[in-house]
This record gives sequence, structure tokens and C-alpha cells, in this order.
Amino acid sequence: MSQDNYNIKKSKRFNHLNFTERNLIEKWLKEGTSVANIAKRLGRHRSTIYREIKRGTVNQIKNINGYLKNVEVYYADSGQMKYERNREKSKSKGPKKFSKNFFKALTKAKENKQLGGKNRIYNIKSFVHCYKKDNPLDTNIPSFKTVYRYIKKGLIDIKPHDLPVMYRLAPRKNKYSKPKGQNKRILGKSISSRDPKVLKREEFGHWEADLVEGRKGKNEPVILSLVERKTRYGITRKLKNSTADTAYEALKEIIESKKDMFLTITFDNGSEFSRVSELEDDSLDIYFAHAYSAWERGTNENFNKLLRDFVPKGKSIKDYSQEYIIKAGKKINDRIREVIGFKSASEKLQIEIDKKFALP
Repeated sequence: MSQDNYNIKKSKRFNHLNFTERNLIEKWLKEGTSVANIAKRLGRHRSTIYREIKRGTVNQIKNINGYLKNVEVYYADSGQMKYERNREKSKSKGPKKFSKNFFKALTKAKENKQLGGKNRIYNIKSFVHCYKKDNPLDTNIPSFKTVYRYIKKGLIDIKPHDLPVMYRLAPRKNKYSKPKGQNKRILGKSISSRDPKVLKREEFGHWEADLVEGRKGKNEPVILSLVERKTRYGITRKLKNSTADTAYEALKEIIESKKDMFLTITFDNGSEFSRVSELEDDSLDIYFAHAYSAWERGTNENFNKLLRDFVPKGKSIKDYSQEYIIKAGKKINDRIREVIGFKSASEKLQIEIDKKFALP
């Protein structure tokens, strides 16, 4: 088959251009053939030909009518050379191409149980951030997504089961829900009447609260969890049961001991919080989320999820002391978290306290 009659009928959709095709492109361009016609002859998309021409075009100085001029000319040799160089660069060299010190530190963190288990301090993303911050001269550090990919491929000495949750590499779609159960009676002031500025997390002192069960049962102990929206700081207490009186007394004790820290508290619409509106005064407002709308207290729900590392579902809270429950909250507060600027909730709380009581 002659080069002039070269015409590929079968699909080459997933094949790269070869050197023969590059030579044909060079020849046809010199003959003045259009890009559309070249693409048709080769059975390629026009964008493929345009990219190849851009890749293999070189600048030359030519004498045209006695004048030296810069001209751009496509050469098959140039296109092939750049193609092969790019292919070589694209071959993954795995962890070896990154800092050895980084992976040593990552492995050490795993061995010290700082990446997994209930006493963890980091996830992969916060570890990468903190390592970069602490080692500014070590510039050859992989992104956290690259580290996760290496873990999934088994290229480093950390397995998916060593981590509490694998990062979702593809972002979730945002879904906005309307509150359900709006016809259910609200125990007090509805969250709908709460100042919208609370959602912005710009002001300290706005809390969310819930009761966390272990084993279901009428006389089973529960955990009271309160979480501040701006700092994500949590307070945990073991309660002897989930009655309204028990919840009221525990909340009253906490609020009175930390009066300056509370501006609002938002509860779910459960009967266990039927008395908490009695805690309202000139400096504290109490609100209730809509029924079946846990996302309205998302900060608290996320904290409760972390609390499950210490108190699994179905296990009786009778098995845990008050000291253990309080320490569980403290360990969560000491974790480095991306959502609060790669700091811990304890650090963020201290910043707010220092602001509040700073000398004029």
C-alpha cells in the first residue's frame, strides 16, 4: 500500500500514534494537506493530529527571498522523540521517587499507633500536612492522595485495615435535604428561629448536644456529648440513664461550671431533653432540631461517630467508668484535624479562651 493511499478503516481509538503515522503527517503537511483530511486518512480524531503537530513542531531560521525568518516546521523525528521522553517520565516509580525520610516517619507513626486505633492522633492527610510543616527543607513529599493510592496498591507497609477510614478520593455530591418530621411537636424553640450566623462558625460558644447509647435498654447508662461548633471541642459525661431529669441535672452542672463558654445549645427533639429549656437565661438560648434531621447537628453527629472508637454500638456503657468516658472525649479533642486547620480541638479551644480573657 502506498503512503498516499494509507487509510485506516478500523478504530484506533485507544492506540498511540506510531512512527509510520508521524512520517505520513510530516509528508502530508509538506504537501499542504489539511489537518481534517490527515485525520480522516489516518482514522484519527482531529484533536489527536493537532496535539501531535504541536508536539513535533520546531522553530527554524530559513532564508526566504534573501531574508532570515523564523518558521515552524513539523518533523516526525521530533514528535517521536518527545513522545518517547514523555512516556518514560509518566512511568510510575512508586514511593522510591519521594522522600525516604517521609515514609520512615509515616511507618514510625503507624508503629506508634498514631494513625490507627482509638488513640490515633493523625489521619493520612493531617500527617502529610504536619510533616511538611515540621520539615520545610524536605520538599519531595507525596500528596496525601498519592499516599492513599500506594496503600491501596500495597506499595508501602501500611494496609487499609490499619486505618479507621480510607479517604474518599472522589468527592461526594452535595445533597441538601429539607427537614423531615416538621409536623412533630418541637420541645422548645425551633432551630428555624436560631440566628443564621451560628451556621458560619465565626463565633465561639454555640454548642450541639446528644445522648449516645451503648446497649439499648430502659435502665442502661448513656453518654452525654456536647460539641462546640467553631472549635469542634467535645465534652463527654457518663449518665446513669436517659431520663429527662438525669440529662437536665448533668447539663446544669456542666453549664454552671463553664458559664462563659455557652451562648446557645442545639438539641435533637428526643424526650430525654424535654426539660433543658429550663436552663435558658439571659445569656443562654436553647434550640431544638427538627425530628429525623440529624444533619442539622452535623458537628455533634460527627463527634459521636469518633466516640464509637471507644464505645462500640451494642456494648453496655456499664462496662466503662466516668473517667474512661471523659478521657475518650479528651483523646478525640487532641487529634489533629483538617477541618479546623490541621490543629486539635484542644488547641482551638485554648485560642478562644486566650482571646476571651486577654488583657486589654
